[in-house]
Amino acid sequence: MPGKYLSALLVAASLLLNSCAPVVFTAGAGAGYAATQEKPRSSLEAFFDDLGRSIRQTTRRITGEPPSRRPASSAPSGGFTLKIQRATLAPAEVRTGEQVTLTLRYLITGAPEKGVTIREKSSLSSNGKELTVLKDESSEKENGTWENTLSFAVPESAKSGKYAVTLQISGQGQTRSTRRFFTVP
Repeated sequence: MPGKYLSALLVAASLLLNSCAPVVFTAGAGAGYAATQEKPRSSLEAFFDDLGRSIRQTTRRITGEPPSRRPASSAPSGGFTLKIQRATLAPAEVRTGEQVTLTLRYLITGAPEKGVTIREKSSLSSNGKELTVLKDESSEKENGTWENTLSFAVPESAKSGKYAVTLQISGQGQTRSTRRFFTVP
């Protein structure tokens, strides 16, 4: 009967310690099970966890000169302008585990000398419903052409179908967006 008391003691200890480490009960030669307070991950949680770990992002300036070198007359007469020059997504068909790479190239003109706060946001959707925000960051940018590259691996738990990535930039009250698609066979 001492095994019965030991099991009860282990259960009580695990409840008091509120630990996430499993407590293993053995019932004989090689038989047993693990009891934890954690629930098994759902396929939806696994999808978002796997996606979140794989996201990589960079932003770089392609053209433009520092504001201190720019003559005052170089600012366009129309004021601040934010324009998407190019947006790409490759490949168009992606198997689970493979990488998707998005590139957004945009132009800023007429920004103040100190620069302007630009918000870059990318979100993933399927069947018209937003699944998650891949990126949502704001930073100071000067006049010039900027390129943002975002890549992520399609999670193993992704279902077959068509997915959309919406790329959006905004600054000084202007918002520009574009949408690109990929398919998981």
